Amino acid sequence: MESKDPRSARRRRQQLTMWLTCAALLIGAVLLLTLPGPLPWPLRIGLAAIDLIVAATLWLVGRQHFGRHP
Repeated sequence: MESKDPRSARRRRQQLTMWLTCAALLIGAVLLLTLPGPLPWPLRIGLAAIDLIVAATLWLVGRQHFGRHP
C-alpha cells in the first residue's frame, strides 16, 4: 500500500531523479572511454574523469540528504 503523503511522493521523485542522473553520468563516462570519436584521448579521459567525480559527488550528497532508510 502506497502512502498518500505528498512529501514522501516528492522525496521518491527526487531520489529517482538523483539515481537516474548518477546512472546517466556513469554511462556517459563509460561511453566516452569506449566509443571512438573525434576527441583526442587525453580530453576523453579528462571528461570521463569529471563525469565520474560529479556522479560520485551527487551520490554522496544524495545519500547524506536522503539517508539510508527507504
